[in-house]
Amino acid sequence: MVALKVTKVGEDVAVVLTEELRLALGVTEGDTLYAESSEAGEVTLAGRDMSFEARRARGRVFITRYKKTIDALAK
Repeated sequence: MVALKVTKVGEDVAVVLTEELRLALGVTEGDTLYAESSEAGEVTLAGRDMSFEARRARGRVFITRYKKTIDALAK
């Protein structure tokens, strides 16, 4: 578990990521982080959008890219 510091930046508040967490998430300054909360009160951070639609779009890109290989393996 990593403790995060919440700090005030102008009128907003920001969370300061440790170097370890930044590397684990694969993000750099200016990137977007995606947060999802659960009914249990837990929050998950991800370096990419993990919503159903985003995963579906990535799957379609993968299938399009490897269509010939997938077709060959299906034979």
